[in-house]
Amino acid sequence: MPLLVPHPKCQELPRVYRSPLILEFIMINAKNTQLVSKDTNKILKRLRKRSFYKALKIVSEIDNIIERNSILQILYSVATYSENNHSTNLLKLWIEDIYVKKTINTNQFIDRNVHNLNYNYNLIIKLGFQYKAPPGKKETLW
Repeated sequence: MPLLVPHPKCQELPRVYRSPLILEFIMINAKNTQLVSKDTNKILKRLRKRSFYKALKIVSEIDNIIERNSILQILYSVATYSENNHSTNLLKLWIEDIYVKKTINTNQFIDRNVHNLNYNYNLIIKLGFQYKAPPGKKETLW
C-alpha cells in the first residue's frame, strides 16, 4: 500500500510513495567572474525551494541574454552532475538554496596595493533530491 507523505521541501513534487524516501543535499560552487544584475538576483531568489523544471522556466524570464545563458548552463551542468554521480531523477530534483557570493581575488603577498582589488562572483547552489531506499536482499531458502 502506498504511503502518503507530505514532501518536506517543496510542493511541486509527487506526494505518493511506495517505499521510504531518502533525502540528500549537495552544494555546488560555480565560479562566475561577471557581475550579476539586481534583476537577476531577484529572479535567483525566486528559485529557492522550486523544482528543477520550474526553475528553468523562471530563469528563462531573465532579460539579459548573457546572464540567462550562463545561469542556464550552470543549472544544466549541475543537473547532469547530480544525475550521473548520485543517480537522481530529474523529476525529483529541486533547488534548496541559490545565491551569489562575492569574494576578493587578490594575493596579499604579491600585491601590496590594497586599492587594486578584483572580485570574483560565485554562484552557490544547494540541490536537494530524493531517491528510494535500495531494496533489501531476500534470504534464500536453501
